[in-house]
Amino acid sequence: MKAYHLALIGIGALLMAGCAKKPPVTPPPEPTPPKVEAPAPVVETPKVDEDALRRQRIQARIAETFKPIYFDYDQSSLTAEGKRIATAIGDLMKEVPEITARVEGHADERGTNEYNLALGERRAKAVQDYLTSYGVKSGRLTILSYGEEKPAVDGSDESAWAKNRRDEFTTTF
Repeated sequence: MKAYHLALIGIGALLMAGCAKKPPVTPPPEPTPPKVEAPAPVVETPKVDEDALRRQRIQARIAETFKPIYFDYDQSSLTAEGKRIATAIGDLMKEVPEITARVEGHADERGTNEYNLALGERRAKAVQDYLTSYGVKSGRLTILSYGEEKPAVDGSDESAWAKNRRDEFTTTF
C-alpha cells in the first residue's frame, strides 16, 4: 500500500499544483454616471396686466386730485385755494386725456331755490371756464347745479354753510 499511497499523494500534489487557488474574481465597479445638476426650479412670474395697473394708478390719482372746491358766501369766483385745486385737476386731465368730468355746483340753504340753483351753476361754470382756459378741452367737461338740494353737511350755521358752498366732481375714466 505504500506505493498506492504514494501514487495518491503524487496525484493529489499534481492536482494541487495545477489548480492553484485563484483569488475570487470581483466584477469591475459599475461606472458612476456623470453628475447632472438638477435644473433650477422654474418660477413663473405672474403676468402683469399693465393696463389694469395703469388704470388703478390713475384712479388713485383722480381720488386724491378731484377734491371739492369751496366758495365764499354768495360768490362764484375761485379763491386762491380753489385755483390751486383746479390747477391740479387741469394738470391731471391734460396728462390723461381719457378723463372726463362733470362739475357739480352747490349752494348753502340761504336764498331761494331758484337763486341757489343759479348760484350753483355759476360756480360750476367758473371751474369749467378756469379748466378750459388752462388747456382742458371743453368737450371733456360738463356742468350741473344742485343748488341747495344736496348739502354736504346738515346744519344752519357758518361752519355747515361753508362746507355746502362748493363744487364737486364726478369723473369717468
